[in-house]
Amino acid sequence: MIARTIGVLLLAALASCSRDDGPKRAMRAFVAFQQALQNREAETCRQLLTVESQQVLAELPWDAIAQKQPLQVVGATREHSGKNEFCVDVLDPNNGGAAAQFVVVTEYGRMVVDLVASAGRSAQIVEASGSSEQFEPRQLTPADYERIREYELSQPRRLKAGGN
Repeated sequence: MIARTIGVLLLAALASCSRDDGPKRAMRAFVAFQQALQNREAETCRQLLTVESQQVLAELPWDAIAQKQPLQVVGATREHSGKNEFCVDVLDPNNGGAAAQFVVVTEYGRMVVDLVASAGRSAQIVEASGSSEQFEPRQLTPADYERIREYELSQPRRLKAGGN
């Protein structure tokens, strides 16, 4: 009976140790970043961003962000099992509840928001109405000359006038 109780307790302990608390920590990191952003706390925001994303801080529209409702965090999932990269799912009440995702990663032992990766996930390529393709001249490379030669060799031979 005692051995069985100890076995059950060990299994419960192992199960609790194996729980993945990463998504919860990622959500907390995003919420902390969002609060600092809305409170216009630039230094706190800097600490909650990846090194690469910190460069974007100067370009953020602080006044406009402070006037908006905060995003609603609805969950987070671990990306690429084994890595410390998470997608935090949010709803934007300022945009009719539109869904979006933010990337949160572990950098230097801390959970931080990666605005650059987040923007890359939601970026859409839009072609301007007045845009057109433009070819720019460049020097031909040896590989270009080789492709031209292969093309010429692949064409059927034409007979010259006069019987040859």
